[in-house]
Amino acid sequence: MILLLVLMVISGDANDFIPTCPMIEEVNHFEYIVGPGDILWFSVQSGIPAELSGNEAQAIFYMTVTPDGFAVIPSAGAWFVSGLRLCDATDLIEAGFAAKYPGLRGLAGLAIIRTFRVPVTGHVSRQGIFDITGASRLSDLLEEAGGIASSGSWTSIKIIHSNGDTTEIDITGFLLEGLIQSNPIISLGDRVHVPEAEEFVMVEGAVNVSCSFATSYACSSEVTAWNGSSSGKLEYIPGETVSVLILRMGGTMPWASRSDCYIERTLPDGRAERIMAPLDNPEIDPLLLPGDRVVCPGIPPVVAVSGFVYSPGVYPHIADMGAFYYTSQAGGLLREASESGIRVVLNDGTELKPDEIPAIPAGATITVPRQNFVGWQDPLLVLTGIASVIIAWKSVF
Repeated sequence: MILLLVLMVISGDANDFIPTCPMIEEVNHFEYIVGPGDILWFSVQSGIPAELSGNEAQAIFYMTVTPDGFAVIPSAGAWFVSGLRLCDATDLIEAGFAAKYPGLRGLAGLAIIRTFRVPVTGHVSRQGIFDITGASRLSDLLEEAGGIASSGSWTSIKIIHSNGDTTEIDITGFLLEGLIQSNPIISLGDRVHVPEAEEFVMVEGAVNVSCSFATSYACSSEVTAWNGSSSGKLEYIPGETVSVLILRMGGTMPWASRSDCYIERTLPDGRAERIMAPLDNPEIDPLLLPGDRVVCPGIPPVVAVSGFVYSPGVYPHIADMGAFYYTSQAGGLLREASESGIRVVLNDGTELKPDEIPAIPAGATITVPRQNFVGWQDPLLVLTGIASVIIAWKSVF
């Protein structure tokens, strides 16, 4: 809704009128640009003149900057403030009021930040038109759009201004280092376009493929390589190392084997090369090349139970629990299961009996085999089953 003018005079606490709204940072009056829809407040130290308020107890004016950019105080004046810094706009209003009422000192400020709509196109999770405020930055707008897609460019985001000029932004400086100059404020009339990246690197394994722009990776299809692993792609940035890429992806999962990370690289002759890239060793942090695949292996915090149990599957790892706990989680042993034949297969392939490993480690698999029946036991098992059916049938009829 476009308001030509809102002029409200109230007494008591100004918070009775001003609603609270979430803010990431304090508005800098040297940077904030005033525009249509902003609501400004105005007060006079010794009280607002009676011809303005109509009641001496009323102390504050609220005025909406009009669509054509003016702040208006009836009987006092109208001042063009759109496009001015907040500090300059308030100085203009205060000086104009003082000229009209010599001897009175008025103070002005920003009460409510305007909202407006900005279109976002290109390689984001959700293209569309989004509502933001006059203090919103590029990262806020991209978060509203669901984040940069895995195919999108971080380094060449385009802000097309209302006058036709285009600003190209590399947002990695803000996302990785907090550099505010890499995260500009979005203005009324701007539109944002995220182009497709030209080159990519892949990441796979125990990495945190996040779906929020806060961790700088938008939702994409995950490809499971092993239990607890995921994969994704990001724009290749020249000069980036493995540790920085993992940070940009969203970090590693708690069960990641950070010291075992490596690069899989295809050489010009077609051969595959493996380059070790331990994440916690700053002396070994190789540079990436386009097309590299970074793998960070890990042991997921689960234990698999297979074989002759009621509910084979994967169950959460609990420290210090033995094989009986996990077979119980799987519903217990079936009648034909061989309890003496249960084996625990560790992540490295080692096979142990349950009594040889009282605490099952994460990543292990518990296998429950079938009993080895002798010749007469199989027919007896079948006959017993038939007899059970006959007895159940007779009990019904």
